[in-house]
Amino acid sequence: MAVGGNMIVEAAAAQLVAAVRTVRVQHPDEHIYGAMFHEFYGDGSVIYWPMVTVGTEESLAEAIEGYPVSERDELARSLRWSGSDLSHAFDPSEREQAIADAVHAHASSRGDFAGWERQWERFLLCFPRAARTARRALIAEGVVGKDFLAIAADESGDLIPRSLTRAQLLAHFPEYDAAERERQRLAALPVEERVAELLPEAVAPRYQGPLVGEHEGLLVACGAAAVPALARVVRGEDLAHGDVVAARLLAEINIDTPEVVDALVDLMCRPKADGHARAWAACALARLGRSDLILDRASDLPDDIVVSGVSDPFRSFRDHGAHRMLEYGPLERALEEHPDLEPAFREQLRPGTGFCALTPDEIPIARSALASRWELVRTHARITLEDAGARL
Repeated sequence: MAVGGNMIVEAAAAQLVAAVRTVRVQHPDEHIYGAMFHEFYGDGSVIYWPMVTVGTEESLAEAIEGYPVSERDELARSLRWSGSDLSHAFDPSEREQAIADAVHAHASSRGDFAGWERQWERFLLCFPRAARTARRALIAEGVVGKDFLAIAADESGDLIPRSLTRAQLLAHFPEYDAAERERQRLAALPVEERVAELLPEAVAPRYQGPLVGEHEGLLVACGAAAVPALARVVRGEDLAHGDVVAARLLAEINIDTPEVVDALVDLMCRPKADGHARAWAACALARLGRSDLILDRASDLPDDIVVSGVSDPFRSFRDHGAHRMLEYGPLERALEEHPDLEPAFREQLRPGTGFCALTPDEIPIARSALASRWELVRTHARITLEDAGARL
């Protein structure tokens, strides 16, 4: 099936219009205030067509019933546009899912994840257009009043501002306008100043302000400029108790300066440091391609730190941010030199715990690993190849 943006918009708009009409017929006494696309999902191996939920004042009241009266106003605000918490929900039809399957098939035919992601973004951007189209049609029919809103509500909230006029956004989602102003302010700063502002909320968040949950990503986007500041946190010179997050963000930025490597080794080997922080330092070293520094010190490290660190590049965590090419050598070395740790490695890398997603360049590496003497390595290679849809 050849799928264009107009086909997606038309199908999505028809889905939302049909859902609102159904609620109007089945619940004629309820006041419909809006409808939303939600439950967007795509991970490189599948794309699911979203659900539609129709919001009514009565279904919202039902969702908060049973909670203390003192909490209901806040709950009403937070659940008003939470499709998964409201009762008038509609799954996609077989035809709609078939369109999503066709989009995924086209995206996958390009053979690289970056290309797939571009198609996924184009798919998502069709739904704010569909929300606006459906709203106009429903108001014209007289099914709803002009106060009715239709939105695409993705998890990050990026599609909500695209679904509405600026006046609607300010009236119903003022937090998005404040967040965008803050993003623009930060973007205009010299990168060193931006890093200084982002660092505290990224590694030791207070969960305040309009960009809650975004500081880590914005700091990682600063790239090399953020590395010295994060290394200072790992060394314990700044922002106490931020070393766990700082080590993780250094892994995501993935720039292995001597300063970074030394700081991570120091934290990994620091006996008085928190065990979780030491393990994350080992994970970061492994993702920077320095598992050798873990294995060289394995006799002096707790077993769980060695296993967590060496295993990390093979798990799905490594797909967050930048990462090095998959390499089974460090894992095979660990199994060879420390056979007593094999059960722990098998537990850490057991099927179902979440393996890394192979890039096209990594497929030959995984195929070669099918001949490894180690069953654990062969199993990981086989499952990741199957997940990538690659020939074994």
